[in-house]
Amino acid sequence: MNSLKPILSILLSFSSFILFAQDEETKPKTIELNGYIKDLQSVYFVKHIDSLTSVNLLHNRLNFKINFSKHLSSRIEIRNRVFYGDQLKQIPEFGNIINQYNGFFNLSRLWVNKKTLIVHSVIDRMLIQYSTDKWDIKAGRQRINWGINNIWNPNDIFNAYNFLDFDYEERPGNDAVRIQRFFKNNTTMEVAVKPGKSKNESIGAFLYKFNKKKYDIQLLGGIYQNDYVIGGGWAGSIKDAGFKGEVSYFHPKKNIFDTSGTVSFSIMADQTFKNDWYAALSVLFNSNPSNIQGKATNIYSSNLSAKELFPYRYTFYAGIMKSFTPVSTLNVSVIYSPEKNSLILFPSWAWNVSQNFDLDFTAQAFFATQSNRYQSQGNAFYLRGKWSF
Repeated sequence: MNSLKPILSILLSFSSFILFAQDEETKPKTIELNGYIKDLQSVYFVKHIDSLTSVNLLHNRLNFKINFSKHLSSRIEIRNRVFYGDQLKQIPEFGNIINQYNGFFNLSRLWVNKKTLIVHSVIDRMLIQYSTDKWDIKAGRQRINWGINNIWNPNDIFNAYNFLDFDYEERPGNDAVRIQRFFKNNTTMEVAVKPGKSKNESIGAFLYKFNKKKYDIQLLGGIYQNDYVIGGGWAGSIKDAGFKGEVSYFHPKKNIFDTSGTVSFSIMADQTFKNDWYAALSVLFNSNPSNIQGKATNIYSSNLSAKELFPYRYTFYAGIMKSFTPVSTLNVSVIYSPEKNSLILFPSWAWNVSQNFDLDFTAQAFFATQSNRYQSQGNAFYLRGKWSF
């Protein structure tokens, strides 16, 4: 918490220095600000509706961008959230849990931490960017997205996320340095380094992307915390259907010849049909799953990693989406694993009420075999309004 002031001071000082260093032709012309305010009403129950609890989330995001020159810019993005409701009582350490951010610097503040009221802020983007036709260099808190698959991304070693966490569209960032070099024919080479607070928390890797026979292909390798990692992915099509896949192999750095590693592999096919129907299928394989069971909150975690994107060896996804009008869409997703016959139903309906206002309704229902009975593990219903500015 105490590092917020010095980090902001350094950034502002650096920004001021650059502003004075520009000549008349390259002085910044714009300062950009955008963001949104969301209200998310949630209700939860396990088996019977009489056990229903609720929580409300007021969510504000502020995105600042300063364009110092044609090639140089800076961004600061702040996430402010207010949680209140009885359901918070069932998670006694909820405030401390959301105050943990996967970054080198502590840029978050837990303003209020009560049983039924949580107020929290975090700077989840803070970076300097230099960009030309051939180079893109970013330093600071940023999102490094190396994933290809729409659902599960074993290649996303810096910023893996949980598909079920639908209310965080921007996804978490990391304190890192990323250097990209662009070549002809859509070929890209890049290097990214995320220093950790200890040696075993650091991530450093390279990525090489190219196009071959109408397929976008990528290869990666590096160090992932306690492991060495190699992997790759592709994106293309088979006739009219999209075809994507990713694989990463993690091998422990210690006792490298005496241990076996972990394979994380995902594959996906999708296609758009007539009358605005869209369908997608995906499979995720993990050779070393945790197979956690119990409450739905064990699965609904934002702390998953590329090494374990879901807790089961095999997980299957099927989804359909239909646009009924240009402003309303229905999306139904199903996730299934043979482990305890685990099933997640994930329907959602979205309505673009006006240019700057969206309304959506989402449900998530969890089922699994427990104590020799197939039963509900938890149900959640969400109503969300979002005003963008």
